[in-house]
Amino acid sequence: MFQEYSCDQIKEDWQPLPNVAPNSLKNKVFFWLRLIFDFGVLTTRHDIKKWKKSIRNNVLEIGCGLQPYRHLIPSHIKYYAIDWKNSNKYFHYKVNEVIYYEGDIFPLKDETFNSIFHTEVLEHIYDLNQFLSECYRVLTKNGEMFFTIPFAARYHYIPNDYWRLTPAAIKKLLENAQFKNIVIRPHGNDITVVITKLNAIFYRVIFKKFNNCVFRIINTGLFGIIFSIPIIMLTIIGHLSIFMNVGSPHDPLAYAVYCNK
Repeated sequence: MFQEYSCDQIKEDWQPLPNVAPNSLKNKVFFWLRLIFDFGVLTTRHDIKKWKKSIRNNVLEIGCGLQPYRHLIPSHIKYYAIDWKNSNKYFHYKVNEVIYYEGDIFPLKDETFNSIFHTEVLEHIYDLNQFLSECYRVLTKNGEMFFTIPFAARYHYIPNDYWRLTPAAIKKLLENAQFKNIVIRPHGNDITVVITKLNAIFYRVIFKKFNNCVFRIINTGLFGIIFSIPIIMLTIIGHLSIFMNVGSPHDPLAYAVYCNK
């Protein structure tokens, strides 16, 4: 029988990615640790750093969360952000200067932004056609959109996680929304997928509390250190697989997508 998940169960595993505020050393340290151990964050940051060179005048981030990548946007570019109105209810955060909306029609005028982006958002949108049409509407002529969407990822986030899309599905959806010049690139490979899954297991063993007595013994300082060794070794292998471009791109962690209006 299939297990039914509740929002409360999923909430325990969800950790929002912190904004890297200039005056917040804690957030900076946490973010850089994520870059080391989270290949999804690493590859997304890498792609945004390349994509930002083409941004003109202004940029809109959709589903911005705690704006973990805002610091990558050049200072001369005007940055705007919108997010779901229930973010504070489910995720317990609220960011100043963010427009919070119902989650359907963007409260923005037509052809306002030269560039828009969203990261790990599309899988939480049930009506993909409406969402992409709204993205198209607020873009200026020849405006560009960049986004990432997970592929080999666990069921996650509150309140809903709907899709794992293939490149063929992504391309078809964008074409139906009238986007052009579509480029889809894999994030990571089958090696990084396997390492990410194994690291998630080791993480739970080290940091989570278990009812099982065996895991309670492992979940102590000495055994925690011992179990951290394979995490470090696997992480190094994962970085090398990305740097050396080895492994199969047909089973990636996620996809990065570029397109134009």
